[in-house]
Amino acid sequence: MYVFLIIIIVVAMTLRVWDLDNVGFNGDEAVYGGQAATLAGYQDFAKSFSIYRAHPLLLQFIVSLFFVTFGVTDTIGRIAPVIFGVLSVLIVYLIGKELYDKKVALIAALVVAVLPYHIIISRQVLLDVPLSFFSTLTLYFVIRHLKARGSTHWLYLIGASSGLTFLSKEVGIFALMASIIGLILTKRLSLMGLLIIGTSFLLATAPFWIPILTIKEAQQTALSYWQWQTSRDQNQPDTFYMSIIFREALGYFLTGLLVLSLFYLWRIRHIRNPKVIVLLTWIGVTLILFQFLPIKGFHFAQSLVPPFVLLGIWVTEGLWNTKIAHYRIIIMMLVPLILLSSGTSINYLFKIDTTPLAGSGGIPLVREGAVWIKNNIPDSGILLTLDAPTANIIKFYSNNEVFSLHSNRNPAYTEIVNPDLFILNGQINYLVSQPYMAENYPHLRDEVDQMNDLVIKYGGIPVHTVNETYYGKNGEILIRPAIIIYALNGIKGN
Repeated sequence: MYVFLIIIIVVAMTLRVWDLDNVGFNGDEAVYGGQAATLAGYQDFAKSFSIYRAHPLLLQFIVSLFFVTFGVTDTIGRIAPVIFGVLSVLIVYLIGKELYDKKVALIAALVVAVLPYHIIISRQVLLDVPLSFFSTLTLYFVIRHLKARGSTHWLYLIGASSGLTFLSKEVGIFALMASIIGLILTKRLSLMGLLIIGTSFLLATAPFWIPILTIKEAQQTALSYWQWQTSRDQNQPDTFYMSIIFREALGYFLTGLLVLSLFYLWRIRHIRNPKVIVLLTWIGVTLILFQFLPIKGFHFAQSLVPPFVLLGIWVTEGLWNTKIAHYRIIIMMLVPLILLSSGTSINYLFKIDTTPLAGSGGIPLVREGAVWIKNNIPDSGILLTLDAPTANIIKFYSNNEVFSLHSNRNPAYTEIVNPDLFILNGQINYLVSQPYMAENYPHLRDEVDQMNDLVIKYGGIPVHTVNETYYGKNGEILIRPAIIIYALNGIKGN
């Protein structure tokens, strides 16, 4: 069995590191990578990426250790989330072994190892990757506590692991809530147990609270980000997570297995099994918490994948002992069917164009433009882009100062209300135009038009173009400019 587990781990690692540097950072990756570089002592990044921003710094700190050892590159930065993603596969196996047996545990681990959604997120420097790992680890400790009657050492681990989930990202507090609610529902939590979990959680999260309580800059930053996050408008419809989970994260076939598993558990009267209750609680608490957050993201649901897979695979436990003919062949077909029925696979196989979502991958070609800027525009050159993600990417790769027309009131960004004034005062020397940006991001249509007006009004001189290839209506391969860099005030690139 362990040979098969090693093979699964190797497959998981291979799928997550394959062509890892094919596409550059997206906006969030650039921010977290920049913070990691700042923590690693690279002062060029400190002016653009302060360590006091919206989230805790667990992932950034770990990535900074890689930067100290191997230097600052996007590929090196992505190694840490890859490791977390692979370790999550291992934890799923361990949980599966506690819930079922080694054979079914291997199936659950293999499903997570090859699930396109989990692979995509695990290849990015995103806080949701360690959050998902520590959330799954906390779930493992809860399952172990259910079996260890009268033992308290698992409670300490539950509190510490849920604290690390929180240190990955604030919404990781759902791991603490799900643990407590699940143990209460299964009648496995006393007042003393609650105190142990709570104390362990507070000690583990001390690196987050202590700076806020003792450093004025951290206090002010935390307050400003809290006000910004709680005042943001909802960015997606209420059905967003249902669509992402069942179409992208799980896929149609695994969703069907989930329904069958619930029916199977109800049929054999195991729906009230403490382990089932914990899984359902874990999923329910997380979904409710995420649903109330105004900002919803493609990558936010990664922490839900392990419990969903573990619950969906439950039906295979009965197949191992069933009298159905050729049941082993049926089980062997499960993984390919799960893989091919995911939204990501279907879109790729049938060349279906979809609107890019934040967290669904790196942003093509911006890195290439930013590297040209680093090599050809002096550090004193200041640029204006369409949106904050593009600005962050250029900052990371070039270390130039960059403003954006669309900044969503984030406290870390300078809001450009009057770009004409900045240009006339010599505070902006270059414009970064993305002519077809509005095709994928309709909310930036006004900014695209405004950028075109600025280019014409101030006689922008094109100094560099990054082209992209795309398919025409008849399937022909076409080329068009994805990024055009214009110099203002007579300044040209080298």
